[in-house]
Amino acid sequence: MSQINEVTNNILNTYGTKASDSNGSSELGKDAFLNLLVTQMRYQDPLNPTNDKDFLAQMAQFSSLEQMQNLNKTSEMSQGYALMGKVVTASIVDEVTLSTKVVEGFVDGVTMKSGKTYLKVNNQDVELSQVTDVSYIDFESATLEKMTTLADTMTTLKAQLETLLNIEDSEEEE
Repeated sequence: MSQINEVTNNILNTYGTKASDSNGSSELGKDAFLNLLVTQMRYQDPLNPTNDKDFLAQMAQFSSLEQMQNLNKTSEMSQGYALMGKVVTASIVDEVTLSTKVVEGFVDGVTMKSGKTYLKVNNQDVELSQVTDVSYIDFESATLEKMTTLADTMTTLKAQLETLLNIEDSEEEE
């Protein structure tokens, strides 16, 4: 049993763990999980082999883990597509200088690189997790507001022009 623990520790050191959130909890990837399963089978006691039910339960866990990862990727892509055409604000931290840069603009595209979803904002790739604010601009309402303002301005100009023409006409009559 201690040999399994030693091999497990070697696998954890090889594949490492990654922080899944800011609370410091960690998760293993599916490759590490599969290696643990194979290692367990390789070093099991031949006189007391693993129960087939235990093996099937572990395979079901592996399958479940893989499906959850696929669902997470699909969910992230859906979130990215939902932001298309919207205005987003994102805080990007430069890994070299550790300075924070704010990017704001329309989402023009969505891509996936290395298992992460990126939004195309002002010809720059912004990771979905870096988005801090989302706004929606209703172009129909914005255009209608501008047309109303333009119509009001035209009405005012017309009234001023009529006043000027009336003044000129009265000066010519004198």
